[in-house]
Amino acid sequence: MNARPCALKRRHILGWMGAAACPAIAPAAEATPAEPMAAASTASPAPPALDVAALRQGYAKRLKALLADGHLPYIDIESSCHSQKLDLDDIAKALDSQHTGLMALSADIGKGQYERGVRYDPLNQRLLAAYPDRFIPVGNGGQGPCLNEDPTGFVAAQEAAARQGQLLLLGEYEFHHYPSPRQVKRGEFEREAKLPIDGPTGHAVFGLASRTGLAFQLHYELEDANFPPLEKMLAQYPKARVVWCHLAQIRYEERAPHYTADYVASLIQRFPQLSFDTAFGDASSIYPASGQHHARVWTALGGLKDEWRDLIAAHPQRFLSALDLGGDRLDRIASYDTKHRHFLAQLPKPVQEQVAYRNAWRLMFGEEFA
Repeated sequence: MNARPCALKRRHILGWMGAAACPAIAPAAEATPAEPMAAASTASPAPPALDVAALRQGYAKRLKALLADGHLPYIDIESSCHSQKLDLDDIAKALDSQHTGLMALSADIGKGQYERGVRYDPLNQRLLAAYPDRFIPVGNGGQGPCLNEDPTGFVAAQEAAARQGQLLLLGEYEFHHYPSPRQVKRGEFEREAKLPIDGPTGHAVFGLASRTGLAFQLHYELEDANFPPLEKMLAQYPKARVVWCHLAQIRYEERAPHYTADYVASLIQRFPQLSFDTAFGDASSIYPASGQHHARVWTALGGLKDEWRDLIAAHPQRFLSALDLGGDRLDRIASYDTKHRHFLAQLPKPVQEQVAYRNAWRLMFGEEFA
C-alpha cells in the first residue's frame, strides 16, 4: 500500500487521533490476502477532507450543553438507514427531544444501488451539511449484497473514503447475522448471512481497519463455534479496533453455553483493541425463531444481572452506547432511547458517563473528553 495518501491527511487526522490512527502501511503479519485498493475507482473528484477540528468542537459544545442542562447525553455508535428513504429533519428533531448526544448513522447500500454500481454511499455529506453537531461520519454497512457479492470492491470503496478523510468510523460488518425479530415475523429469512470471519473477506475487513486506524463494528452471532476463528483474527490483527455489537444478545441459548461474563472478561484481558456495544432488547424481548429471551443481561424482573453489571463496572472503558436503529424502525427513537437509558441507569454513575459518551469519544478522537 502506498503510504502517501495517508501522509497527506496527517494534518486532518493525526492531530486528533495520534500517529497510530493512520498507519502508513500494515505490518507484514497483518497483510490481507489481496490488496483491496487495487479495485478502487472514482467517477468524480473526491470531496474535501473533513474539518475534524470543527466537528470535534461542535460535538463537544453539544455534549457539554446537554450536561449543563442536567441530561446524560449518549453517543449512539450503531444505527443505519436507507439513505434514499431518510427524513433527516425528523431524525434530528427526535435526537433533540430525547437529549441524545450524537448518532453514527450509517447508509446501507441496497440492491438497487448495488446493481447501479454503488459501493460507497456518501450520506455523510448530507448529514454534516444539515446537522454537523449531531451526526458522526461513518462508513457504509457491510452487508449483502455488497459484502457477499463484491467484497473487494466494497472494501476498496470504504478504504478510498477513509483515505480521503471522509470518515471517523467504519460501518457495521455482518459476518454472521440472523434475521431480526421483525424480519422473522415478516418471513424475511433471506436476511440471514454467514461469512467465515477468517476467510478472505474477514482478512480484507480486518486489514482495512488496521491500515486506516478506524474502528469497525462487527455483527457476529454469539455461538461457541464462532469464537475460535474470531479470536484468531483478533490475535493476527492487533491494530484492528473492533466493536463487537450486541453484548450478550444470544438468539439460541443452546448454541452458546460458553458465552458468559467471565468469557467476555477473558477477551477484554487478551485483546486490548476489542470493545463491545450495548445495543440489545429489553427483558421482555423474545426472538421469535427460537422463542427465547435473547437479551441475556436482564433478570426476569428487568434488572441488570449482577455478573454483567460487575463486568462493565470492572472494565468501564470497553463498552459503548448504541441503539441499533435501522431503516424499518427509525421512527422508534423515543422507545429505543427509553430502553437504553433504563440500561444506563443500572450502572454506577461514573460508569454511566464512560459508556454513554466518553468511550465513543476516545474511539473517534484518541483522547479523553475534556
